[in-house]
Amino acid sequence: MLSYQHSYHAGNHADALKHIVLGDLVAAMMLKEAPLFLFDAFASRGIYNLDSAEALKNREFDSGIGKLWPLRHGHLPEGVSRWFNIIEGENSDGSFTRLPGSTALLAAMLRDTDRLAACDLHPQEFDALREGFKNSRRIALHKRDAFEAVPALLPPVEKRGLIFLDPSYENKEEYKKVARTISDACTRFRAGVYVIWYPLLPAGRHLDLFNALKRSGIRKILRVELDGKESFPEMQMYGSGLLIVNPPWHAEQNMKRSLDWLHQHLIAGNGLATFNWLVPE
Repeated sequence: MLSYQHSYHAGNHADALKHIVLGDLVAAMMLKEAPLFLFDAFASRGIYNLDSAEALKNREFDSGIGKLWPLRHGHLPEGVSRWFNIIEGENSDGSFTRLPGSTALLAAMLRDTDRLAACDLHPQEFDALREGFKNSRRIALHKRDAFEAVPALLPPVEKRGLIFLDPSYENKEEYKKVARTISDACTRFRAGVYVIWYPLLPAGRHLDLFNALKRSGIRKILRVELDGKESFPEMQMYGSGLLIVNPPWHAEQNMKRSLDWLHQHLIAGNGLATFNWLVPE
Protein backbone atom coordinates (compact mmCIF):
# COMPACT_ATOMS: atom_id res chain seq x y z
CA MET A 1 0.00 0.00 0.00
CA LEU A 2 3.05 2.29 0.04
CA SER A 3 3.74 1.93 -3.69
CA TYR A 4 1.26 4.56 -4.92
CA GLN A 5 2.65 7.94 -5.97
CA HIS A 6 0.21 10.54 -7.22
CA SER A 7 2.92 12.30 -9.25
CA TYR A 8 2.18 9.88 -12.10
CA HIS A 9 -1.45 11.04 -12.18
CA ALA A 10 -1.26 14.68 -11.03
CA GLY A 11 -3.34 17.18 -12.95
CA ASN A 12 -5.59 14.65 -14.69
CA HIS A 13 -9.34 15.01 -15.20
CA ALA A 14 -10.07 13.59 -11.74
CA ASP A 15 -7.79 16.15 -10.05
CA ALA A 16 -9.59 18.96 -11.87
CA LEU A 17 -12.98 17.81 -10.57
CA LYS A 18 -11.88 17.08 -7.01
CA HIS A 19 -9.91 20.31 -6.49
CA ILE A 20 -12.47 22.64 -8.03
CA VAL A 21 -15.36 21.15 -6.04
CA LEU A 22 -13.26 21.01 -2.87
CA GLY A 23 -12.59 24.74 -3.26
CA ASP A 24 -16.31 25.42 -3.71
CA LEU A 25 -17.08 23.59 -0.47
CA VAL A 26 -14.44 25.34 1.61
CA ALA A 27 -15.39 28.76 0.23
CA ALA A 28 -19.01 28.17 1.23
CA MET A 29 -17.99 27.13 4.74
CA MET A 30 -15.89 30.27 5.04
CA LEU A 31 -18.96 32.48 4.59
CA LYS A 32 -19.27 32.05 8.35
CA GLU A 33 -16.59 33.70 10.47
CA ALA A 34 -16.19 30.82 12.93
CA PRO A 35 -12.83 28.99 12.66
CA LEU A 36 -12.52 25.89 10.51
CA PHE A 37 -10.53 22.68 10.85
CA LEU A 38 -9.50 21.25 7.48
CA PHE A 39 -8.08 17.75 7.26
CA ASP A 40 -6.44 16.25 4.14
CA ALA A 41 -6.23 12.59 5.08
CA PHE A 42 -4.31 11.35 2.00
CA ALA A 43 -2.15 14.36 1.28
CA SER A 44 0.68 12.85 -0.78
CA ARG A 45 3.31 15.55 -1.52
CA GLY A 46 0.99 18.56 -1.71
CA ILE A 47 2.58 20.25 -4.74
CA TYR A 48 3.48 18.44 -7.97
CA ASN A 49 6.05 19.13 -10.65
CA LEU A 50 4.49 18.40 -14.03
CA ASP A 51 7.95 18.53 -15.63
CA SER A 52 9.00 15.51 -13.57
CA ALA A 53 9.74 12.13 -15.14
CA GLU A 54 6.80 10.66 -13.24
CA ALA A 55 4.27 13.18 -14.56
CA LEU A 56 5.65 13.02 -18.09
CA LYS A 57 5.58 9.21 -18.25
CA ASN A 58 1.88 9.00 -19.18
CA ARG A 59 1.07 12.72 -19.38
CA GLU A 60 -2.24 12.23 -17.60
CA PHE A 61 -2.32 15.98 -17.01
CA ASP A 62 -3.22 16.36 -20.69
CA SER A 63 -6.68 15.03 -19.79
CA GLY A 64 -7.18 17.74 -17.13
CA ILE A 65 -5.19 20.89 -16.45
CA GLY A 66 -3.48 20.70 -19.87
CA LYS A 67 -6.85 20.84 -21.61
CA LEU A 68 -8.32 23.52 -19.34
CA TRP A 69 -5.39 25.92 -18.84
CA PRO A 70 -5.88 27.78 -22.17
CA LEU A 71 -9.42 28.67 -21.00
CA ARG A 72 -8.32 30.48 -17.82
CA HIS A 73 -9.08 33.97 -19.12
CA GLY A 74 -12.61 33.24 -20.28
CA HIS A 75 -15.95 33.56 -18.51
CA LEU A 76 -15.64 31.06 -15.68
CA PRO A 77 -17.63 29.72 -12.74
CA GLU A 78 -16.37 30.99 -9.40
CA GLY A 79 -14.87 27.62 -8.43
CA VAL A 80 -12.95 27.23 -11.68
CA SER A 81 -11.61 30.79 -11.48
CA ARG A 82 -10.47 30.17 -7.89
CA TRP A 83 -8.62 27.01 -8.95
CA PHE A 84 -6.83 28.79 -11.79
CA ASN A 85 -5.84 31.65 -9.46
CA ILE A 86 -4.32 29.26 -6.94
CA ILE A 87 -2.35 27.52 -9.70
CA GLU A 88 -1.15 30.89 -11.02
CA GLY A 89 0.02 31.71 -7.49
CA GLU A 90 2.47 28.81 -7.75
CA ASN A 91 3.69 29.74 -11.23
CA SER A 92 5.07 33.24 -11.72
CA ASP A 93 5.95 32.43 -15.35
CA GLY A 94 2.34 31.87 -16.41
CA SER A 95 2.72 28.11 -16.80
CA PHE A 96 1.12 25.28 -14.84
CA THR A 97 4.41 23.45 -14.15
CA ARG A 98 3.94 23.55 -10.37
CA LEU A 99 0.52 22.13 -9.66
CA PRO A 100 -1.03 22.55 -6.20
CA GLY A 101 -2.59 19.37 -4.86
CA SER A 102 -5.35 19.30 -2.27
CA THR A 103 -3.08 20.26 0.65
CA ALA A 104 -1.73 23.29 -1.19
CA LEU A 105 -5.24 24.26 -2.29
CA LEU A 106 -6.53 24.14 1.29
CA ALA A 107 -3.44 25.97 2.57
CA ALA A 108 -3.99 28.76 0.05
CA MET A 109 -7.55 29.23 1.31
CA LEU A 110 -6.75 29.25 5.04
CA ARG A 111 -7.81 32.28 7.05
CA ASP A 112 -5.88 33.42 10.13
CA THR A 113 -8.33 31.64 12.43
CA ASP A 114 -8.36 28.32 10.54
CA ARG A 115 -6.20 25.21 10.94
CA LEU A 116 -5.11 22.51 8.49
CA ALA A 117 -3.87 18.99 9.16
CA ALA A 118 -2.48 16.69 6.48
CA CYS A 119 -1.08 13.20 6.66
CA ASP A 120 0.65 10.64 4.49
CA LEU A 121 2.41 7.40 5.31
CA HIS A 122 4.61 7.04 2.21
CA PRO A 123 8.17 8.06 3.30
CA GLN A 124 9.11 9.82 0.04
CA GLU A 125 5.79 11.58 -0.28
CA PHE A 126 5.78 12.70 3.34
CA ASP A 127 9.32 14.09 3.05
CA ALA A 128 8.22 16.16 0.06
CA LEU A 129 5.11 17.26 1.94
CA ARG A 130 7.16 18.36 4.92
CA GLU A 131 9.64 20.22 2.72
CA GLY A 132 6.87 22.02 0.85
CA PHE A 133 5.12 23.26 4.00
CA LYS A 134 7.99 23.55 6.49
CA ASN A 135 7.35 27.27 7.03
CA SER A 136 3.59 26.97 7.53
CA ARG A 137 2.82 27.22 11.24
CA ARG A 138 -0.91 26.59 10.93
CA ILE A 139 -0.43 23.32 9.08
CA ALA A 140 0.13 20.17 11.13
CA LEU A 141 1.75 17.33 9.17
CA HIS A 142 1.38 13.72 10.32
CA LYS A 143 3.30 10.71 9.06
CA ARG A 144 0.59 8.21 9.90
CA ASP A 145 -2.08 5.98 8.41
CA ALA A 146 -5.08 8.05 7.37
CA PHE A 147 -7.61 5.47 8.53
CA GLU A 148 -6.09 5.63 12.01
CA ALA A 149 -5.69 9.42 11.96
CA VAL A 150 -9.30 10.29 11.13
CA PRO A 151 -10.80 9.05 14.42
CA ALA A 152 -7.75 10.21 16.37
CA LEU A 153 -8.08 13.84 15.24
CA LEU A 154 -11.84 14.14 15.65
CA PRO A 155 -13.70 16.01 16.94
CA PRO A 156 -11.68 19.21 16.40
CA VAL A 157 -11.62 22.04 18.92
CA GLU A 158 -12.98 24.39 16.23
CA LYS A 159 -16.33 22.50 16.16
CA ARG A 160 -16.54 23.12 12.40
CA GLY A 161 -14.55 21.18 9.87
CA LEU A 162 -14.08 19.48 6.54
CA ILE A 163 -12.43 16.06 6.22
CA PHE A 164 -11.20 15.05 2.77
CA LEU A 165 -10.43 11.44 1.84
CA ASP A 166 -9.05 10.44 -1.56
CA PRO A 167 -7.19 7.14 -1.18
CA SER A 168 -5.65 5.41 -4.18
CA TYR A 169 -8.07 2.45 -3.93
CA GLU A 170 -5.24 0.14 -5.06
CA ASN A 171 -6.66 -2.33 -2.57
CA LYS A 172 -10.29 -3.05 -3.46
CA GLU A 173 -11.16 -3.33 0.24
CA GLU A 174 -10.50 0.40 0.63
CA TYR A 175 -13.94 1.23 -0.75
CA LYS A 176 -15.62 -0.45 2.21
CA LYS A 177 -12.92 0.76 4.59
CA VAL A 178 -13.63 4.37 3.63
CA ALA A 179 -17.31 3.84 4.36
CA ARG A 180 -16.55 2.34 7.79
CA THR A 181 -14.18 5.20 8.59
CA ILE A 182 -16.76 7.84 7.68
CA SER A 183 -19.47 6.03 9.61
CA ASP A 184 -17.27 6.00 12.73
CA ALA A 185 -16.17 9.60 12.19
CA CYS A 186 -19.77 10.79 12.02
CA THR A 187 -20.41 9.41 15.50
CA ARG A 188 -17.47 11.44 16.81
CA PHE A 189 -18.04 14.61 14.80
CA ARG A 190 -21.61 14.66 13.50
CA ALA A 191 -21.44 18.26 12.26
CA GLY A 192 -18.42 17.64 10.03
CA VAL A 193 -18.44 17.93 6.25
CA TYR A 194 -16.93 14.74 4.81
CA VAL A 195 -15.70 14.65 1.21
CA ILE A 196 -14.90 11.29 -0.37
CA TRP A 197 -13.33 11.04 -3.82
CA TYR A 198 -13.75 7.86 -5.86
CA PRO A 199 -12.60 6.74 -9.34
CA LEU A 200 -14.79 5.28 -12.06
CA LEU A 201 -13.04 2.11 -13.24
CA PRO A 202 -14.27 -0.84 -15.33
CA ALA A 203 -14.56 -3.07 -12.25
CA GLY A 204 -17.25 -0.74 -10.84
CA ARG A 205 -16.12 -1.12 -7.23
CA HIS A 206 -17.27 2.40 -6.39
CA LEU A 207 -20.68 0.75 -6.03
CA ASP A 208 -19.33 -1.07 -2.95
CA LEU A 209 -18.70 2.36 -1.43
CA PHE A 210 -22.17 3.57 -2.38
CA ASN A 211 -23.91 0.53 -0.94
CA ALA A 212 -21.93 0.58 2.30
CA LEU A 213 -22.75 4.25 2.88
CA LYS A 214 -26.43 3.65 2.10
CA ARG A 215 -26.48 0.94 4.79
CA SER A 216 -24.59 3.07 7.32
CA GLY A 217 -27.55 5.20 8.37
CA ILE A 218 -25.74 8.43 7.41
CA ARG A 219 -28.09 10.96 5.84
CA LYS A 220 -27.55 13.86 3.45
CA ILE A 221 -24.91 12.46 1.07
CA LEU A 222 -24.53 14.40 -2.20
CA ARG A 223 -23.07 12.77 -5.32
CA VAL A 224 -21.06 14.92 -7.75
CA GLU A 225 -19.75 12.81 -10.63
CA LEU A 226 -18.26 13.22 -14.09
CA ASP A 227 -18.45 10.09 -16.25
CA GLY A 228 -16.30 10.60 -19.33
CA LYS A 229 -17.33 7.36 -21.09
CA GLU A 230 -14.97 7.23 -24.11
CA SER A 231 -13.34 10.66 -23.53
CA PHE A 232 -10.11 9.31 -22.03
CA PRO A 233 -9.18 6.30 -24.21
CA GLU A 234 -5.57 6.16 -22.97
CA MET A 235 -6.65 5.88 -19.32
CA GLN A 236 -8.29 3.07 -17.39
CA MET A 237 -10.11 5.62 -15.22
CA TYR A 238 -12.95 6.98 -17.34
CA GLY A 239 -14.34 9.38 -14.73
CA SER A 240 -14.56 10.12 -11.03
CA GLY A 241 -16.81 11.58 -8.42
CA LEU A 242 -17.18 12.99 -4.95
CA LEU A 243 -19.56 11.96 -2.21
CA ILE A 244 -20.18 14.81 0.23
CA VAL A 245 -21.72 14.24 3.64
CA ASN A 246 -23.41 17.36 5.07
CA PRO A 247 -22.63 19.69 2.14
CA PRO A 248 -23.20 23.35 3.02
CA TRP A 249 -26.23 24.48 1.05
CA HIS A 250 -24.40 27.66 0.05
CA ALA A 251 -22.03 25.50 -2.00
CA GLU A 252 -24.56 23.58 -4.04
CA GLN A 253 -25.17 26.13 -6.79
CA ASN A 254 -21.46 26.79 -7.32
CA MET A 255 -20.62 23.08 -7.35
CA LYS A 256 -23.28 22.48 -9.98
CA ARG A 257 -21.92 25.32 -12.12
CA SER A 258 -18.40 23.93 -11.78
CA LEU A 259 -19.55 20.45 -12.75
CA ASP A 260 -21.47 21.72 -15.77
CA TRP A 261 -18.43 23.71 -16.95
CA LEU A 262 -16.17 20.66 -16.59
CA HIS A 263 -18.73 18.54 -18.43
CA GLN A 264 -18.61 20.98 -21.32
CA HIS A 265 -14.85 21.55 -21.47
CA LEU A 266 -13.31 18.27 -20.30
CA ILE A 267 -15.55 15.87 -22.20
CA ALA A 268 -17.22 18.25 -24.69
CA GLY A 269 -20.67 17.56 -23.31
CA ASN A 270 -20.33 13.82 -23.87
CA GLY A 271 -20.61 11.28 -21.09
CA LEU A 272 -22.65 12.14 -18.05
CA ALA A 273 -22.51 14.75 -15.29
CA THR A 274 -24.39 13.60 -12.17
CA PHE A 275 -25.44 15.92 -9.36
CA ASN A 276 -27.93 14.31 -7.02
CA TRP A 277 -28.47 12.85 -3.58
CA LEU A 278 -27.04 9.40 -2.99
CA VAL A 279 -28.84 9.55 0.37
CA PRO A 280 -31.31 12.40 1.04
CA GLU A 281 -31.64 14.26 4.31
